[in-house]
Amino acid sequence: MRRPLSRLLPVFALLLIAASAHAKTLSTGIDTGRTPTISLPHYPASTCHVLWYGVDTGNEIARITGLGMVVTQTTNPTDVNAANLANYNVLVVAYTPPGFLGASQADIEGFVNAGGALLIHQPNANSAVLDYVPTGFEVTITSNAWCNFPDPLSAQGHIVNGAHPITSALTDADLSGAFDLVGPLGAGYSVLAVDVACGDPSLAAGTLGSGRVVFEDGNVNTAAFIPGTDRYWSSVFDWLCNGTPTPAHPVTWGQLKSSYR
Repeated sequence: MRRPLSRLLPVFALLLIAASAHAKTLSTGIDTGRTPTISLPHYPASTCHVLWYGVDTGNEIARITGLGMVVTQTTNPTDVNAANLANYNVLVVAYTPPGFLGASQADIEGFVNAGGALLIHQPNANSAVLDYVPTGFEVTITSNAWCNFPDPLSAQGHIVNGAHPITSALTDADLSGAFDLVGPLGAGYSVLAVDVACGDPSLAAGTLGSGRVVFEDGNVNTAAFIPGTDRYWSSVFDWLCNGTPTPAHPVTWGQLKSSYR
């Protein structure tokens, strides 16, 4: 049985809490081949072990734990390595721009390819291409301010692919916010939801080998502007932990650009 690590390290972050503040969470992160082979058993969601790398803006980890996940937090980039990732089903990389986990890219890609799952959680970067994501799952963040900044309640998402297992039982009201302005995504993604105002992706998912990748730019913290419902976060983690077949005709980023731009 997998055993989560117990290391918890502090990290600098600003909390995304009061809507009256009209400000976005801004996190600077921490300092920081060949794809390894990892053998990962299958676990049901109720025993899904999650390694959360990065800041917790308030009660995010507590909320996910309350949904049935076993979560361990770290802010130490050396914990994101092939040997340690083999203890987990899901790696969450939260509020992390480039420059902190780039050296772990091959280990992260190997982890996913061998059956693990990666959640890229609101990178909060500015004019940046993430350097830790698997090949084919590139993410470009054009701004860490949402589309109609400073109005936080304008950062609403809209489902454009309701056939995917994550979104099949959801409505737009379930979604969390769209708190980054997102540029092109890698070809491995199917775009599931977009920002209503600008049409850029706010939720996307795809598979690599026997593993799964989700990108979203919401906030789990119940004090966030648009924290999303428990049904939304349960759907995200259920798919990350267990996975289900990908739809035969997913919506791609290229298709969306022609529709929303």
